[in-house]
Amino acid sequence: MPHRSTFRTALQKAAFCVIMPLLFVGNALVLHAQDAENLSMQDLDNLSFDQLLDLDLLQVASRKPLSKKEIPGTVTLIKRDEILRSGARDLIDALRLVPGFEFGQDVNGAVGMGTRGLWGFEGKILFLVDGMQMNEILYANTPLGNNFPLDIIERIEIIRGPGSSFYGGYAELAVVNIITRKGDDMRAIMASGYFGQMQGGFGRANGTLAFGKKFGEVSVSASAFIGQANRSDRTILAADSSRLPMLGNQTLQPLNINFGVQWQGLKARMFYDRYYSNSWLAYGPTVTDKPIPNNFTSFGADFQYDIKLTEKLTLTPRISYLHQTPWQANNLSLLDSNNSAFGSFFDKTATRTLGSLTLAGDIFPSLFVTVGLETFFDYAIASSLSPQSSLFNRQFDAAGNITSASNTVNYTNVGGYVQGLWTNDIVNVNAGIRVDKYGTVPIAAVPWVGLTKVIGDFNAKLLFGQNFRAPTIENIRINAAVRPEITTALELQLGYQLSYNMLLSANLFTVSIANPIVFTTINEQESYFNYPRTGSNGFELEYSVKDFWGFLNLNYSFYVASNNQVPEYTVTGRNDILLGFAQHKATLNSSFRLFDDNISINPSATVLSERFGFAGTDASGNAVFQRIAPVLLVNAFFQWRNIATIQGLDVGIGAYDILGTNYTFIQPYTAGTQPLPGPSRELVLRASYTFAWN
Repeated sequence: MPHRSTFRTALQKAAFCVIMPLLFVGNALVLHAQDAENLSMQDLDNLSFDQLLDLDLLQVASRKPLSKKEIPGTVTLIKRDEILRSGARDLIDALRLVPGFEFGQDVNGAVGMGTRGLWGFEGKILFLVDGMQMNEILYANTPLGNNFPLDIIERIEIIRGPGSSFYGGYAELAVVNIITRKGDDMRAIMASGYFGQMQGGFGRANGTLAFGKKFGEVSVSASAFIGQANRSDRTILAADSSRLPMLGNQTLQPLNINFGVQWQGLKARMFYDRYYSNSWLAYGPTVTDKPIPNNFTSFGADFQYDIKLTEKLTLTPRISYLHQTPWQANNLSLLDSNNSAFGSFFDKTATRTLGSLTLAGDIFPSLFVTVGLETFFDYAIASSLSPQSSLFNRQFDAAGNITSASNTVNYTNVGGYVQGLWTNDIVNVNAGIRVDKYGTVPIAAVPWVGLTKVIGDFNAKLLFGQNFRAPTIENIRINAAVRPEITTALELQLGYQLSYNMLLSANLFTVSIANPIVFTTINEQESYFNYPRTGSNGFELEYSVKDFWGFLNLNYSFYVASNNQVPEYTVTGRNDILLGFAQHKATLNSSFRLFDDNISINPSATVLSERFGFAGTDASGNAVFQRIAPVLLVNAFFQWRNIATIQGLDVGIGAYDILGTNYTFIQPYTAGTQPLPGPSRELVLRASYTFAWN
């Protein structure tokens, strides 16, 4: 091995020579976490890459903190420094750098996420903030787009694969756990602003104010985030082929307030989240005569206490409460049958009260066990103005007419799980099972096994599990016969440390969903069905290198449709691909230090192969699909920290979609909706000031 300084110089030159052509010819690379951000550059310089990896202890797939090499799951960790260096505008930008993750549009112009070619917006991907569920209760959706403050994030832990055995029914395909900054992390007051200008007009303006401090043994954190944005400055295609301007009509207006307290073993957190939006779109091909509201409001509170029964055994009781009004469109004009959005009126409130008890600890020096019991009560009420067709517990006569219905409905879930981690000299074994009974639907029981092994510079993981997605309140309302879907997944991950600062890993996966719950529209009315099966097979490659000059991360992901029997996901004549999602995806995230660690240039890029979306119907009423050409999204962000020697003052400028690719969000199921235009080239400015104290 060459001398370190010689190696670094050669590597730095090689990195610059490689990265610039890659940005222009379309290869792309991935984001991992910049480890140990609180250490000095000299401290980092003295650590091996292996040591850096082991500093990042995650709990996203286990109650016991483990390094990324040992954790029994395919995990990506995105840390605060990476998010800020990238200049990410919102969670879409940050999560797009994760292997296999991509985005599509749902009804009413909402944007959600899929993974490995599979549409995950419909309650198949669990979103957590500090362990609190962000999926709304009625449909289990989580809309994205300028709606969460990135400045308060400490890190994002992501399971790139199923996690129902640990987290329950929304974690079928993936888990995204956003961990915010605590008082002990911040010890400061921080204010930041973010502004974006698209080619055709105003892009976004967001502001964040955050506070964190530790008072003796009490750690307190609070934040407030408010903003306004346009989804796009382009035009949307209506059913009559006319084009409607999105600027000022497809808007996103978030307000988020987050408060947390920690004292010894007690953790308490409350949040209020209001996400207002407007959209030309309703169901299927319907484009309204004026933008309609599409609002989400949530309040949540969570309390848990770690009781140390012994030095190695902890009992954690937890109480959590959610109050939500998702998909709210309660403008009285929507009840007017002459309005083109007639039938889009929606005004329902849902609550979830959850209680759980978890016992975790080392039973023996080599055996860590977690046992959990959980129950929650879901309740929903429809506004008195709601049409009878949207009420609960509907009864029909022989002609299909509604004979009775209720404004309220409630369901109770009872579940439990056990998980054990056995460490030994041969192979570490993590195994468990979870059983849930939700409301009127059949019981679901899912087992899970993970094997991990580290041998010198080599590490391997073999993961097998079944996962479930229970029907939600609205799924059952629309189709009382809908059943849980069960996913079976098998993954093999191999990693090798190429040198002291380079890591290469590969992950092979197969995912099969039995009885998938699928949303579609019939005569512009929402419907749910269980189809026989769908799934995907594929692999993901990742390469990471970091040194005193910065870091460079690349990934490539590929999927092929497997035994897809869902017509709504099918592209005519292409059995190998699923509607809306590119088979090939490559990403780059990098950061290069200029002069010192305070000044950096941070290029990123994403390459997507061809995609297919709905284009209309033929003379026989059959769906016709359009090919969306491959896209290359190139971004760059320049960051100057502690500008002009003013400690805590950070400024960054950048550009997104530099090449003007004009990305579109495609509906990943056939429901009559044309692709939704995304933003054009956007110039961004971010500034923040942090006043720190001990």
